[in-house]
Amino acid sequence: MFSEKNKLRLGIPKGSLQESTMAMFERVGLQFKGESRTLWLSSNDPEIVPVLLKPQEIPGYVRSGRLDAGLSGRDWIVEQDVLQHIKVLLELPFSRQTNNPVRWVLAVPEASEIHTIEDLRKVCDYRRNNGEPFTISTELMRISKMWLARQRVDAIAEFSWGATEAKAEYFADAIIEGTETGASLRANHLREIAEVFRSSNQFFVNRRVYKDDEWKRAKLDGLTHLLRSALKAHDYVELHILARKRLDLAAIAGDQGRISHMGGPVDGGMFSTSLTIRKDQVPRVMPAVIAAGASDVWVAPMSIYYSEGADAGLA
Repeated sequence: MFSEKNKLRLGIPKGSLQESTMAMFERVGLQFKGESRTLWLSSNDPEIVPVLLKPQEIPGYVRSGRLDAGLSGRDWIVEQDVLQHIKVLLELPFSRQTNNPVRWVLAVPEASEIHTIEDLRKVCDYRRNNGEPFTISTELMRISKMWLARQRVDAIAEFSWGATEAKAEYFADAIIEGTETGASLRANHLREIAEVFRSSNQFFVNRRVYKDDEWKRAKLDGLTHLLRSALKAHDYVELHILARKRLDLAAIAGDQGRISHMGGPVDGGMFSTSLTIRKDQVPRVMPAVIAAGASDVWVAPMSIYYSEGADAGLA
């Protein structure tokens, strides 16, 4: 039975990121389960206590220490002003729909006269002088206000509780909203004017916890290695090779390849080798291996791939 101290309280983002986050943990052997309305999830690792929360909430709870670590977007980390209280251990490339970062953009209705930031400044100044301030609807208030100040745009940012794209024109003159593909903006007849902020998902920890609690630091470092290895495995495959002679695979694969096994001759006088390479090297390396004399070659995907060189030191 583990003591309460040896528990890692981990914030899992609820909503659009939930499925991809759960799938990533499942790839490294961690299963977090619960009903859709459940806050506290079950875990097959008794040392991890997963908590399902909105990604907007997680940075604040990690800052206060009510969570030891969590996953959320860089946007919400900056929005909640917690950077000095946390340590980012790993950047995670996936987002809601794609592996692209989320782009928070300022957009206006297609019929708007605004096409550039300079147009925006002029319209905002004119509206302010006539007592009709230009309003921008957004959920990302702090970042939006900082961006508007840097751009010298005299507009009022108003908090949006959701459905932000639909508020343009009637409830607001413009919006600042996150997008990956731009599909939602186009569906709501909006035109992008400028990028305000770019965000990727982060795995981060309370800085004090990471510094002072040796057990949690070791647990978090191990979890980081697992997650990084799962991400790395997306880009690599293993070539299994049989040949009647020993092949010079180091010359064929170059610095990009790593021989993980070399054996033989085995039954029938065959030499067997396993070669780890980047997936995008397969079209070059596999034909070259066959041309060099391989009788059998097959490619195996990886689910987890740890490499000491890439993991020497946590982020």
